[in-house]
Amino acid sequence: MKTRVISLRLKRGPAARLERLAKILRRSMGETAALLLEEKLQEEEFAFIEFRDSSVGRQAYIQGTSLAVWEVMLVAGDLDMDVSKVARHLDWPVEKVHAAFAYAAASRDNIEPILEGVRSLSVEDLQSILPWVREVTT
Repeated sequence: MKTRVISLRLKRGPAARLERLAKILRRSMGETAALLLEEKLQEEEFAFIEFRDSSVGRQAYIQGTSLAVWEVMLVAGDLDMDVSKVARHLDWPVEKVHAAFAYAAASRDNIEPILEGVRSLSVEDLQSILPWVREVTT
Protein backbone atom coordinates (compact mmCIF):
# COMPACT_ATOMS: atom_id res chain seq x y z
CA MET A 1 0.00 0.00 0.00
CA LYS A 2 1.38 3.39 -0.91
CA THR A 3 1.35 6.03 1.76
CA ARG A 4 1.88 9.74 1.77
CA VAL A 5 3.42 11.77 4.56
CA ILE A 6 1.33 14.70 5.72
CA SER A 7 2.38 16.76 8.70
CA LEU A 8 0.09 18.69 10.98
CA ARG A 9 0.36 20.82 14.07
CA LEU A 10 -1.70 20.06 17.15
CA LYS A 11 -2.22 22.18 20.21
CA ARG A 12 -0.92 20.69 23.45
CA GLY A 13 -4.30 19.38 24.63
CA PRO A 14 -5.17 17.35 21.52
CA ALA A 15 -1.54 16.20 21.20
CA ALA A 16 -1.59 14.89 24.78
CA ARG A 17 -4.92 13.13 24.17
CA LEU A 18 -3.55 11.57 20.98
CA GLU A 19 -0.48 10.40 22.86
CA ARG A 20 -2.64 8.81 25.61
CA LEU A 21 -4.80 7.02 23.04
CA ALA A 22 -1.73 5.84 21.14
CA LYS A 23 -0.41 4.24 24.34
CA ILE A 24 -3.76 2.55 24.99
CA LEU A 25 -3.88 1.23 21.40
CA ARG A 26 -0.17 0.33 21.52
CA ARG A 27 0.49 2.28 18.34
CA SER A 28 2.64 5.22 17.43
CA MET A 29 1.09 8.67 17.48
CA GLY A 30 1.27 8.75 13.67
CA GLU A 31 -0.48 5.39 13.34
CA THR A 32 -3.14 6.46 15.81
CA ALA A 33 -3.72 9.78 14.04
CA ALA A 34 -3.99 7.96 10.69
CA LEU A 35 -6.48 5.46 12.18
CA LEU A 36 -8.66 8.21 13.66
CA LEU A 37 -8.58 10.20 10.46
CA GLU A 38 -9.53 7.15 8.37
CA GLU A 39 -12.39 6.35 10.74
CA LYS A 40 -13.65 9.93 10.69
CA LEU A 41 -13.52 10.02 6.88
CA GLN A 42 -15.57 6.81 6.78
CA GLU A 43 -18.07 8.26 9.25
CA GLU A 44 -18.43 11.27 6.95
CA GLU A 45 -18.90 9.00 3.93
CA PHE A 46 -21.34 6.52 5.50
CA ALA A 47 -24.39 7.80 7.35
CA PHE A 48 -25.13 6.20 10.75
CA ILE A 49 -21.66 4.61 11.04
CA GLU A 50 -19.42 5.22 14.03
CA PHE A 51 -16.33 3.49 15.33
CA ARG A 52 -16.00 2.18 18.86
CA ASP A 53 -13.61 0.09 20.87
CA SER A 54 -14.65 -3.48 21.51
CA SER A 55 -13.05 -6.52 23.11
CA VAL A 56 -11.63 -7.45 19.69
CA GLY A 57 -10.49 -3.97 18.66
CA ARG A 58 -12.14 -1.01 16.99
CA GLN A 59 -15.23 -1.80 14.97
CA ALA A 60 -17.85 -0.03 12.90
CA TYR A 61 -21.20 0.23 14.70
CA ILE A 62 -24.58 1.63 13.75
CA GLN A 63 -25.14 4.90 15.61
CA GLY A 64 -27.58 4.77 18.48
CA THR A 65 -27.47 0.97 18.68
CA SER A 66 -25.37 -1.71 20.32
CA LEU A 67 -24.84 -3.58 17.05
CA ALA A 68 -21.66 -3.67 15.02
CA VAL A 69 -22.08 -3.68 11.25
CA TRP A 70 -20.99 -7.32 11.03
CA GLU A 71 -23.78 -8.26 13.47
CA VAL A 72 -26.37 -6.54 11.27
CA MET A 73 -25.00 -8.42 8.27
CA LEU A 74 -25.20 -11.71 10.19
CA VAL A 75 -28.89 -11.04 10.83
CA ALA A 76 -29.34 -9.97 7.20
CA GLY A 77 -27.92 -13.27 6.01
CA ASP A 78 -30.69 -15.10 7.86
CA LEU A 79 -33.30 -12.77 6.34
CA ASP A 80 -32.37 -13.20 2.67
CA MET A 81 -30.37 -9.94 2.68
CA ASP A 82 -33.70 -8.11 2.53
CA VAL A 83 -33.35 -4.58 3.92
CA SER A 84 -37.05 -4.31 4.79
CA LYS A 85 -37.07 -7.63 6.67
CA VAL A 86 -33.94 -6.66 8.61
CA ALA A 87 -35.41 -3.26 9.49
CA ARG A 88 -38.61 -4.89 10.76
CA HIS A 89 -36.69 -7.54 12.69
CA LEU A 90 -34.48 -4.95 14.41
CA ASP A 91 -37.28 -2.39 14.68
CA TRP A 92 -35.05 0.15 12.93
CA PRO A 93 -35.64 2.68 10.19
CA VAL A 94 -34.59 1.23 6.82
CA GLU A 95 -32.00 4.01 6.51
CA LYS A 96 -29.91 2.46 9.28
CA VAL A 97 -30.03 -0.93 7.61
CA HIS A 98 -29.10 0.63 4.26
CA ALA A 99 -26.15 2.25 6.03
CA ALA A 100 -24.97 -1.12 7.36
CA PHE A 101 -25.31 -2.70 3.91
CA ALA A 102 -23.43 0.19 2.24
CA TYR A 103 -20.59 0.12 4.75
CA ALA A 104 -20.32 -3.68 4.59
CA ALA A 105 -20.19 -3.60 0.78
CA ALA A 106 -17.44 -0.98 0.81
CA SER A 107 -15.53 -2.76 3.60
CA ARG A 108 -15.84 -6.37 2.50
CA ASP A 109 -12.20 -7.05 3.41
CA ASN A 110 -12.99 -6.20 7.04
CA ILE A 111 -16.52 -7.56 7.39
CA GLU A 112 -16.35 -10.88 5.50
CA PRO A 113 -13.59 -12.48 7.61
CA ILE A 114 -15.52 -11.67 10.78
CA LEU A 115 -18.71 -13.20 9.35
CA GLU A 116 -16.84 -16.31 8.19
CA GLY A 117 -15.30 -16.72 11.63
CA VAL A 118 -18.62 -16.35 13.43
CA ARG A 119 -20.43 -18.68 11.04
CA SER A 120 -17.79 -21.36 11.58
CA LEU A 121 -18.28 -21.43 15.37
CA SER A 122 -19.92 -24.52 16.78
CA VAL A 123 -22.01 -24.71 19.94
CA GLU A 124 -18.99 -26.28 21.65
CA ASP A 125 -16.78 -23.39 20.52
CA LEU A 126 -19.24 -20.91 22.00
CA GLN A 127 -19.54 -22.90 25.23
CA SER A 128 -15.75 -22.86 25.66
CA ILE A 129 -15.92 -19.04 25.57
CA LEU A 130 -19.31 -18.62 27.27
CA PRO A 131 -19.94 -21.69 29.45
CA TRP A 132 -23.60 -20.76 30.12
CA VAL A 133 -24.58 -20.92 26.44
CA ARG A 134 -27.13 -23.61 25.66
CA GLU A 135 -28.34 -24.74 22.27
CA VAL A 136 -32.02 -24.05 21.64
CA THR A 137 -33.85 -25.95 18.95
CA THR A 138 -37.31 -25.19 17.66
